[in-house]
Amino acid sequence: MLFLLFLLLLVVSEWIFLLAIWSIPNVYLAALGFLHLSLIIGSILLFMWGFRNVKMRSNYKLGFSIFGLFVTLALPAIVYLLPGLVFLTFQLELARNIGFTLAFLHFLAILYGIFFGRWNWKVRPVELFFEHLPAAMDGATFIQISDVHIGSFYGQTHKVQKAIDLINSRNADYFLFTGDLVNNKADEFKGWEPLFSQIEVKKGKYSILGNHDYGDYISWDYDHEKAANLQELVRMHERVGWTPLLNRAVELDNNFWLLGVENWGRSMFRQSGKLEETLAQTGEGFKLLLSHDPSHFDAQVIHTDIDLTLSGHTHGMQFGIERFGLRWSPVSFVYPKWAGLYQVEKQFLYVNRGFGYLGFPGRVGIYPEITEFTLRCSKAQ
Repeated sequence: MLFLLFLLLLVVSEWIFLLAIWSIPNVYLAALGFLHLSLIIGSILLFMWGFRNVKMRSNYKLGFSIFGLFVTLALPAIVYLLPGLVFLTFQLELARNIGFTLAFLHFLAILYGIFFGRWNWKVRPVELFFEHLPAAMDGATFIQISDVHIGSFYGQTHKVQKAIDLINSRNADYFLFTGDLVNNKADEFKGWEPLFSQIEVKKGKYSILGNHDYGDYISWDYDHEKAANLQELVRMHERVGWTPLLNRAVELDNNFWLLGVENWGRSMFRQSGKLEETLAQTGEGFKLLLSHDPSHFDAQVIHTDIDLTLSGHTHGMQFGIERFGLRWSPVSFVYPKWAGLYQVEKQFLYVNRGFGYLGFPGRVGIYPEITEFTLRCSKAQ
C-alpha cells in the first residue's frame, strides 16, 4: 500500500515537473524534460528487473547505481510538487522559479551525498553520568560503530582506512560493534580482515549481529548453507579480534556488565535476541547492552535494570537534516528513536547513525558516524 502511494506521488510529481519545464518555450529544456522522464522510467524498469534477476541482486555496485540514479532524478521532482501546483493553478512564474531552485538544490545535495557524504565520517563525543557507575570505570571510553554493510564498499579500502584511522586516533578503552557487518553473505568481508584488524583499543573489542548478518534477505539452496554462512561470519568477527556477544554477558570490571543480544526487532524482523536469558548471566551493578534494533529498547529493555543501550539499524535513513536546530529524517515516521541519545527515566538509549550505507549509495545530511562515549560517576559540581 505504501509503495503504491509513493508510486502515485512520483507519477503526479513527475507530470507536474514536466508541465512546468515544457511551459517554457525552449527546445533544449523540452529535450531535458524528455531525457529526465526517460531516465526515471529506465531506472524503475532496471530496478524491477533487478529484483527478478538473482545475479544482479548480488551485484551491489550495479544495483546501488541504478537506485542512486532513480533517487537523484525522482527526489527533485517530488520536491517540485507543491511549487508546481501553485504555478499551474495561479500561473505564478515566481512559484515555478522557486520550485526549480529547490529542485536544483536537492539535486546538488544528492550528488554531494553520493560523491562525498558517504565518506564523511563524523566522530560524535557523548558524555554520560551515572550515580552507580563503578569507580574503576569512571572516565572509561567506548568507541561504537554500527551497520558497516561492507558489501556496499566494493573494495574501496583507501576510503575506509580514513575511518579506521579516526577510530584509532581516539585511543579508547573499548570498541563496540552493534551489528550488520555485511549486507547478506559472509564472503563480502573477505579481504577486509587486515583493515578491520587494525582497530586498536586499550582493553577489549566486542560485537553483536544485526538483521542483515543472518542471510535472511537472499535465497539459499539448502538450510545448512545459510547456517554455515552465519558461522563463518561469527568466525570473521573473532579473526579481527572482536568477541561476539550472542545472547551473552561479560563482566568488564567489578560490577560493570556488558551484554549483547542477537537481533531483536519488530515482527517483520528476526527476533533471536534473548534478553531475559542474557540478563540472568549478570549480577548486581552497571549494565550496558548492545542490541542492534532500537525498537527493542521500548519493547523490552525499559522493563529491566539496564542502564545504557547502544543500537544502530536505522542509518538515519541516510537522508535528513541535522542543522540550524532542526533534526529530522523520514525514518522518524517508522522509528521514533532513530538517531542520537534518548532517555526514559534513568535509562539511556543511543542510536548510532551507521558506518556504511545500503541501497542508496550516499548520505545526504545524515553522515556516517563513529560514536565516542565517556562514562562518568557523577556530574562535576
